[in-house]
Amino acid sequence: MFKFENHMSTGTVIEMLNHGLNWLRITGTANVVAEAAQIIGKTTRTVEAYRARSEDRQISADDLMKIFVEATARFAVIPRVPRVPITVFSSFGSPMVRVHSIFSASFLADMYGGHWQIEDGHHVVPRHLPERASRKSCLRTLLHTRAVTVEEACAALDCCPYALVAMQIEEPLVDVAAPSIEGLARLNMIATERMGEAA
Repeated sequence: MFKFENHMSTGTVIEMLNHGLNWLRITGTANVVAEAAQIIGKTTRTVEAYRARSEDRQISADDLMKIFVEATARFAVIPRVPRVPITVFSSFGSPMVRVHSIFSASFLADMYGGHWQIEDGHHVVPRHLPERASRKSCLRTLLHTRAVTVEEACAALDCCPYALVAMQIEEPLVDVAAPSIEGLARLNMIATERMGEAA
């Protein structure tokens, strides 16, 4: 677990990375450092350097997000009972993964540019995203579709790129922050103006 800060310290970024690696371990990954290195296209030595407080090297926010996305996707397919009731579809409408939680479903659908659907006949609680989770989903969509840039999002939400990652990740991994209503309104305004210019 890690503590949220609008401007994450080096130590907190390391804690975020270790949290992501712990979730990879929960999914059954034996060598999480080697697996994380493969996910982000780096060497195991580089990932170890990212985890060391004595090193100056720091994982990028983009690579950190890749680890959280992969950990969520792998956790989603761990067999459980009852049958997994929610399907996440790709942007092309193809089934990608099945999950138990609408929070995981929303996270993965936003990151893949797709959508999610609860199977008929299944009782899922909650069935609709709460307001806080909807704000997180809106931020993910704005960033994933490139309607706004990371720099614009950080300026509107007064945060660093690592805090932006923390605002996007969901249960069951962790839910420590969400974008403010005011900041999200500014980002939606930027996206709307940009669409108007492109029209």
